[in-house]
Amino acid sequence: MDPYSDELSPIIGLLKANPRGMSVTDIAAAVGINRNTVSRYLDILLISGQAEMRTYGKAKVFFLSQRVPISAMLNFSSDIVVVLDRETRIMQANDAACSFAGGDRDDLLGKEMARSPLAAFDHPLIRTRIAQALGGTDFVEELRFVRQTEVFFFRIKILPTVFNDGSPGVTIILEDISEKKQAEEALLESENMFRALVENINDLIWNLNEGGTFTYVSPKSSDLLGYAPEEMVGKTPCDFMAPADADRARDWLRSLSAGTPASTLFECTMLHKDGHLVFLEANGTAVFDIIGEFTGYRFVCRDITDRRHAIRRVKKWKSFLYSVVNNIPSMVFVKEVKEQTFVFFNHAAVELLGRTSEDMAGKRAAELFPEDMAAFLGDDAHSLSEKTFQVGNGSGRILRVKKVPISDSRGEAKYILGIAEDVTDRKIAEDLLVAQRDRAQSYLDVAGVMIAVVGADARIELMNRKGCRILGYTEAELVGKDWFGAIVPERLRERLGANFLRLMAGDAEPPASEVSPVLTKGGDERQILWHNTLLRDAAGKVVAMVSSGEEVGE
Repeated sequence: MDPYSDELSPIIGLLKANPRGMSVTDIAAAVGINRNTVSRYLDILLISGQAEMRTYGKAKVFFLSQRVPISAMLNFSSDIVVVLDRETRIMQANDAACSFAGGDRDDLLGKEMARSPLAAFDHPLIRTRIAQALGGTDFVEELRFVRQTEVFFFRIKILPTVFNDGSPGVTIILEDISEKKQAEEALLESENMFRALVENINDLIWNLNEGGTFTYVSPKSSDLLGYAPEEMVGKTPCDFMAPADADRARDWLRSLSAGTPASTLFECTMLHKDGHLVFLEANGTAVFDIIGEFTGYRFVCRDITDRRHAIRRVKKWKSFLYSVVNNIPSMVFVKEVKEQTFVFFNHAAVELLGRTSEDMAGKRAAELFPEDMAAFLGDDAHSLSEKTFQVGNGSGRILRVKKVPISDSRGEAKYILGIAEDVTDRKIAEDLLVAQRDRAQSYLDVAGVMIAVVGADARIELMNRKGCRILGYTEAELVGKDWFGAIVPERLRERLGANFLRLMAGDAEPPASEVSPVLTKGGDERQILWHNTLLRDAAGKVVAMVSSGEEVGE
């Protein structure tokens, strides 16, 4: 507190009531104090900045000061401001300093800083800077301050100060930069995180200026193109492309900057440092500043070299499969389930139906095939099925048709694949074979001797009518039965069976003729004179034995 506040108050009141000013004599008369005492009080007001003096000739006129006192000005500041004398006693402290210290101004003024609520700032480094400031050197530094669980950052300014009596002092200004520092640290952390992300992702990042020149290239360029980023910065993408691709790239960049690209994706072919081609898929955007001025481009590029090679392989494979399907002798067609129309016919189908694939495309089954075949193809059952049809009149062809449902990712049938095989010639051959078989069977049946065919597994494959009559069986009862178990008497089975095995192995030849009994269905034995012949396949392997026999008397 000011010790002269009671004495100064009347004088301040007079000066406030007389804004045009008063002389020492006027003031002394008004307050009833002698001139010397008034002069001393006026000097205090002048030094503290509360009063001003103007000289008019020999007269001195005093006014109430229009300036804001330094103490009031300090309180306007949000920074912590503390004024120390040469003994580091606190002479001034603004409201921000009192708030930070958590006390009143009276708790600070007149006390050494080391023994005041601001003792936390009594650090050896700060003491050194205060001593240097008392010598005339000012300092600006950043300070990290921890109070319990809170962390503060200050920009501390230590300035030399001179008091009215000429004695040296120090003004300490602490600017709270905690939010700024935390924001900078967060920005740095975010920048480091995104830099690490950009430098480690598999994609290549480019920044180009408005002229199309690289201003930034991520380190992935070394892996993808063989060039370090610094080898590319300052150049254009076209410097690393074949001429034809460079022209396409320039056109696309112009459309991108104009905001009229056909697509933000662009496939380009870059030249690796070692000369081989690298295919990139670039996703680009034009960059504009805050007032909408175009400033350049930003690209994220992905290496699609493997994908391009895979697509080419798939295309070649599809082309190969298409060639195979289109040229196989079987008729192949594909029907779309939703529209029930055909979308593909191979060459065999075109030749068989006598119409071009363009003419048949988009047609329904009823417009192309006989009624029964159209009904079969019109059924979209989700299962593989097969059926035989005859197409054409008189000398028409016989088709064996197989249809296979082709499903989409949801398991729903999307297409029906039809494969029609022309089996006309096979059917004729089969019919001829059946006719020949039936003719041969008739010859066997009218023969006057017993004829049997026994396979290599000793099972009866054929027995003619004479043999069935002798044995008392029908052919159906004999075919498939074991010859030795059904026909040979038990006492002879082991020996004759062993002989049969040697014949089937090719280790022996059957005698020209032999007499051996057979066992009838009724259990009687009949003596048969056998003539045996071995049947061999194309490789000479024995596959069966043909035996003809006639019954002989006792």
